[in-house]
This record gives sequence, C-alpha cells and structure tokens, in this order.
Amino acid sequence: MNEWLSGIKDEVTKQMLLGVIEKKEKWERLEKKVKTLKIVTFVGFVSFFSYIFWKIVVPNGTAASVIAAFLGRLEHLYMLLLLFTAYWGILFYQGKCDKAEEEFHALRCEIIQKSSDLWRDETEWNERHKWFQVLKEKYDINLFYENS
Repeated sequence: MNEWLSGIKDEVTKQMLLGVIEKKEKWERLEKKVKTLKIVTFVGFVSFFSYIFWKIVVPNGTAASVIAAFLGRLEHLYMLLLLFTAYWGILFYQGKCDKAEEEFHALRCEIIQKSSDLWRDETEWNERHKWFQVLKEKYDINLFYENS
C-alpha cells in the first residue's frame, strides 16, 4: 500500500504520515456513508409521504378519517419508525464524520508545525516537498499549508 514510504528513515515521521493517510480515509468513508444515508432517507420520506397523501389524505377528506386510516395499519407506524431511525443514523454518523475530520486536520497541522523536527538534516528537509507532493497527488492531503 505505502511502499513509497520506505524511503523515509525516521520511524516517527513514517508513522505520522501513515496516520494522516488512515485518518483521511476514515473521514472519506464516513462522509460517503452519511451522504448515502441522506439520499436513502430523503427518498424514503418523499415516497412515504407521497403514499400517505395520495392513498390516505385524498380519499379520506376529514382529519379524523385520515388519522383513523393512518393508524388503522400498523405498517404505517413501522415505516415512520424506520424513517426516523434512518434520520437518527444520519445524525449519529455525521457526528462521527465531524470528529474524524477534526482528528485528520489536527494531525495534518501537527505534521506541518513539526516539519523541522521530523526532517532534521538539510538533505531530508530539501526532500520533504517530494513526500508532500506524493501525499497531495495520491491522497489529496495538503501538507504545504495549514489553511487548506
């Protein structure tokens, strides 16, 4: 996976770079999961409420008959429970996603701030931009600037 990291001699530097890659991948996985849940939940809510409107509200004119028709079938309540559980899942995974993003950016900034300690001698310092470029191209991780 990361055979290109074998050129880095310092084990701490190597572990920090591997850590930032792992945190970026975790963040991206969680973002994808949240996006998928949002789409599925939105489609579910639209479908369910369209069904409710056309099959229950339109045929039954009064509010009392609409409520009776809705509560008359247990499947409606199960569907509502399922949709609200999916909504809760969005909130849950969004929180995990935000935390993963914060951890990624914190480690990324730490690497940037400690660059002079991680690449101690002058030859390593002059070569570090190559490692940063590989991370930028391969993983979309910018270690050149903190504010990106």
